[in-house]
Amino acid sequence: MKLFIFIALAMMLVGMTAQAAEVPTSAGDKAMVFMFQGLDDLHLDGYGGDYGVGVRYYIADGTAVRVGVQFAGETYTDDDYDSEEVFSAYGLDAVYESHIEGACSSVSPYWGVGASLTMLSTVYTDSEDDTWTDSGTGFGGFAVVGFEWAFTNCMTLGGEYQAGFSSWSTETEVDVDGDTSTFNEYSGSFMGFGAASVYLSVYF
Repeated sequence: MKLFIFIALAMMLVGMTAQAAEVPTSAGDKAMVFMFQGLDDLHLDGYGGDYGVGVRYYIADGTAVRVGVQFAGETYTDDDYDSEEVFSAYGLDAVYESHIEGACSSVSPYWGVGASLTMLSTVYTDSEDDTWTDSGTGFGGFAVVGFEWAFTNCMTLGGEYQAGFSSWSTETEVDVDGDTSTFNEYSGSFMGFGAASVYLSVYF
């Protein structure tokens, strides 16, 4: 089934090549941006993951800002044990894109810089109102090189490489009878090239 979907998508894209359009890069152009996650099963996802939405807006001819916002909240209540678990996620990233003239009008290469911030938290409360809080924070800065390909009017596919750094930290905080303690404190960082990302942009 996955192979069939892949072949069908490939044939559709090849068939559309003959009517490839220009990439919209004028001031005021805007698009919703989606990401492909896990190309082995062609899983189309929200921007930056399950909880994100993304937009691109051209602030000048050939100059765009791409912004992604992640937000999620989930509550699970266990009536048998009178306990509750609350998950929340927040994130923001922004990328400045400078588009340059490509070899053909249907392809628009670009370079840029970006930054991201993500915060995650899971709070577990038991029947005695004692709480366990697992939290994590991550941020990063990066340079990007990529392209957009207009395979039809108002729709583009794009690929992008990123290179930069990221840093993150996690901890667990326990509050028992008003006594608070913190443990499982971890932190780490990464510097180098990130994996390529694939985007679908729909202009409106």
